[in-house]
Amino acid sequence: MAVKHNSEINAGVHANIGMDFQKNCTIYLFLEKYDDLKNQKYFIVLEHLEDIVFGFLENDTELSKIETYQAKKSSKKWTTGNILEIIKKIAETSQSILDDTLPKTSTFNQENYFATNHTIELKSTIKKKDYVCTVNESNEAYEYKNLNQNIKDKLLKGNKNVIFDSENKANFETLNFRFIDLGRTYKSQLDQLNGMFTSVFGDSITDHKAALHTFYYALKKIENRLNQGNSAKLSDNKKRIESYEIQNILNILTTKKLAFDFWRDKGEEIRQELNINIFDATIFELHYENSFDKFKDINESEHQKIFDFVENNKQIFKKHSLDKDCMSDFINSFNKEKSSTLSSLQLKATIVAAYIEIKNTL
Repeated sequence: MAVKHNSEINAGVHANIGMDFQKNCTIYLFLEKYDDLKNQKYFIVLEHLEDIVFGFLENDTELSKIETYQAKKSSKKWTTGNILEIIKKIAETSQSILDDTLPKTSTFNQENYFATNHTIELKSTIKKKDYVCTVNESNEAYEYKNLNQNIKDKLLKGNKNVIFDSENKANFETLNFRFIDLGRTYKSQLDQLNGMFTSVFGDSITDHKAALHTFYYALKKIENRLNQGNSAKLSDNKKRIESYEIQNILNILTTKKLAFDFWRDKGEEIRQELNINIFDATIFELHYENSFDKFKDINESEHQKIFDFVENNKQIFKKHSLDKDCMSDFINSFNKEKSSTLSSLQLKATIVAAYIEIKNTL
């Protein structure tokens, strides 16, 4: 069966007001899963097939697992009646994933979640007896397949507005219900996520708030891209952020922490060795800190040239036992062999930054 093409597949891009919960939910799930994710190859997709998609890859190209999340915030609890339309959408998404042409392993499986920050109460009453499943902060996740059969029957029956066909019902087995413990306001969500960044990464990152906002805007960037051909496909790289891209973001933030620590401990010594006077010290340090971002920016050719020079001349590291002497050698060697449009002060700061970043990979 061909993947269904939805004419409204880009609607979320054109009307993304109020979508902060989806991005915040994505970051929440990422931080929650980080210990497992950091050793896997994966991608994250927003507003494409589903609100949130985590795809796990094996052998670089084959999908081994998909997790999708229809993420909704609410000011009141969800009940059996007002959740049916969401369940139908999840069942259709499950089928779309099965139909998607992206290669899958022989053991491929999927988990499809309805995720919310309010209570889900699934209830069926048979002969005055209530059968209830409640998903909330005390019971954060529940699988459809483990529901009481009376509740299953109540859901499968649908209502006059929501009718499940046989294909929908076949995909109920991948359905899960998930409580996401995120606050009701945007501010409370950000405060909570900032705390999670602190818990997960500790002192390996200096500015956890900066880490949160960097990740947030990386997700916003892919969310705002239009789907190719106005159709949703898992292979659409424009709608994906890959695990290596996320790791690069984290590496930059971690490198900045190491660079901050290094400068705090040895900054005065380095300034003395490089003849940086007190008047120029602040601007030198600013150039130094900014270099770590510019090394990753394809438009900053001068910084990339300097980084490549240090990378390609690692033998200089073997000639020295002191950082200050090694840095001076790199600066002198560069000036003999290369030229740069950067000022002398900025050139020194950039070489010092490249030195620190590459030294930390040795």
